[in-house]
Amino acid sequence: MDEQQNNQIQAFFSEPGLARLIDAIRDTYRRRGVSGFVRVPQLSADECDSLAGLLEQLWKPGEDLKFSMKKLDGILQKSGYKITIQELLSCLDGQKVLTRAEEQQQEERKWNQFIDEALQKVRSGKLPVPIVEWVEGLRKGAAQGSRRILRGMYMQNSEEAQQQFVYCLDALCLVWELKERKDAQVECEPSELLIRLPVLAAKVAKNAHMFDLKYPVGRLLWYSLREIFSWEFDDKSSDSLNSLDSDEDWKLSRTGSTNENDVADPVRSLEIRKIYRFTGIGDDDISSQVILFAPQLTEKQDELVLTLRQVDRLPVIPTFSKLCVVENPSVFATLLNETLQWKNHMNRISYDSLPILICLNGQPSAATIRFIDRCLETNNHHGLRLHYSGDFDVKGLEIAQGLARRYKKHFVPWRMSSSDYERHSESGMSLSDTEKQKLQKMMVDWDDRLCFKMFLVGVKIHQEVFVEELLHDWMEASGAEV
Repeated sequence: MDEQQNNQIQAFFSEPGLARLIDAIRDTYRRRGVSGFVRVPQLSADECDSLAGLLEQLWKPGEDLKFSMKKLDGILQKSGYKITIQELLSCLDGQKVLTRAEEQQQEERKWNQFIDEALQKVRSGKLPVPIVEWVEGLRKGAAQGSRRILRGMYMQNSEEAQQQFVYCLDALCLVWELKERKDAQVECEPSELLIRLPVLAAKVAKNAHMFDLKYPVGRLLWYSLREIFSWEFDDKSSDSLNSLDSDEDWKLSRTGSTNENDVADPVRSLEIRKIYRFTGIGDDDISSQVILFAPQLTEKQDELVLTLRQVDRLPVIPTFSKLCVVENPSVFATLLNETLQWKNHMNRISYDSLPILICLNGQPSAATIRFIDRCLETNNHHGLRLHYSGDFDVKGLEIAQGLARRYKKHFVPWRMSSSDYERHSESGMSLSDTEKQKLQKMMVDWDDRLCFKMFLVGVKIHQEVFVEELLHDWMEASGAEV
């Protein structure tokens, strides 16, 4: 089609009386190609005049147009312009117009090309069969978790996404090689069979933070590990982790490392770590820490700080009477200071009759959750109880509810009933409107009156207000005279 013919077509079909017809043709063609009918409701007088000249048929103003696409295509080809519907639309739009089916086929070809080019760039050349099967799942839509992430990366920036996909494939090959060596029990140092996540990222991408979970490629790697090794790994948490590819679900710290601040729920953080560890990747088990007083562990009457790494390496935890958990460091310090005043008493009793005291310092860390889990694993048959006390505010109740849901029959609220709240309400601070709105929608398992009572009274109470009562309970539980 030469420029003169192109200009003539644009001039003729740009008449106002044909505008709605062209829009309807474009919409119908994209949906169905040259089939079905084009429809224009309630024609105007100008449209009737224009259509009569084009379609050689008369309509009255107010009538609805219903015209066969095949018939229209034939009219256009027999006209002086000798064009098809597709050529007409391409001329008017300045680019080739495709049906949606054609667009899908084109997109599928681009997607396959994207994956094929990435496979050609992988350093190791031939991929292990399970990784190949995973890639084919990505291609065809079977690997749902990782496919959603990779498609999102691809749609945003296909060139950058391809490079990051190659990094992910290189990492998977390296992990597979290390795991094969471990499974074959090749004689080598344990450290040689474990690779830290930042080290893995530096090796394949020269960027130690490339696979941090705050980045899509980090989440892509995590999902790929879970999907590739699913036949070996019994992932009981899969239902709760299926939607972790969205930015809203991955609550991340500023550093983006895999510590407990990366994910709002520290329990979820532990589940995420399981995948890494099972596949031979070492995560950050140093920055996550638990603060506690547990003379049973060290036979020393001082506070103790353990990393997640140390918690995992603890031998069987010695017998103790109960777990006492407080939210705030100032309360922990108050109880501990009083405890150290009666060292002579402690020297006369067995440590296994003492409780363990844990300080959360806000939301429980992954190390804290893991330590509590290990305590319950060791002492479950003794009917161990976890006594928790925190602030009477939204955050404190959320922490307590999280522990109550996780530990169920083991959980005991410690001075956290509605009657405890009422007794100290005169010492409270005003709740914000936002906090009141949240309390209206909240409910805790151990006291169905508490949240509504707090909403009505309108104050929050810090744990330090009733620390003397907590101290009395702690001393009594430790066997000291009170």
